[in-house]
Amino acid sequence: MKALQIRLFRERLAQDKENLSIRRTLHEHYEWLESYWQNRYNGNNHIDQFDKEFGEFYWARKDTKSIARKFSSYPPVGSSRMDFEPTVSLQRATFYLRYFCDLFEEKFHDTSNENEIGEAWTKSPFVALLTIVKQVRDNLFHGCKMELDEPQYTRNKELIGMSVEVTTIVLDNLEKAEENNCAQQ
Repeated sequence: MKALQIRLFRERLAQDKENLSIRRTLHEHYEWLESYWQNRYNGNNHIDQFDKEFGEFYWARKDTKSIARKFSSYPPVGSSRMDFEPTVSLQRATFYLRYFCDLFEEKFHDTSNENEIGEAWTKSPFVALLTIVKQVRDNLFHGCKMELDEPQYTRNKELIGMSVEVTTIVLDNLEKAEENNCAQQ
C-alpha cells in the first residue's frame, strides 16, 4: 500500500459518505462484539461459543436468514491474504448456506462442486454466517481492502453493508438472547 493509494481512497470515501459510515459502523460493532465475547467466553472460539449459547435464537429470526440468503448468493468472500482467494472454510460456509439451509425457493445450479464443498461444513448455519462476517471484518482491518476500481469497490461496500446488518441484528437483540437463554435453563 502506497501513500498515494491511501490518499485516493480517503478522497473517494469523503465523496461516498454511505461507505465511510458503514465501514465505521462495522468497526464499532465488531469492537463491541469482541469485547462482549472476550468478557463472556474468556478464550478462543468466541463465535462457536456464542453460537452454542445463542445460535438457535438468532437463526430462528427471519432477518438473520434474509441476510444469510444475500451473503450466500454472492461468490465466497476472499481471505485477507494478498491474493484474496477464499479459504476452504469460507467456501464451505457460503456453499452450506446456499445449498443446505433452505434459504432459497429455487435451487442454485451447481456447476463446480459447490454442493459437495458446502456439505463438508460441520457447524451451524449461524456460525457459517458469522464466519463470513468475521472475514469481511478481517479483510477491512488486515487485508488492505481499499480497491478503487469497479466492480470490486461496490462489492466490498455491499459486503460491509451486509455485515453491518448482521452485527446490528446481533447487538440489537443481545439482551433478548440472554433473556431467552435464561428462560430455557
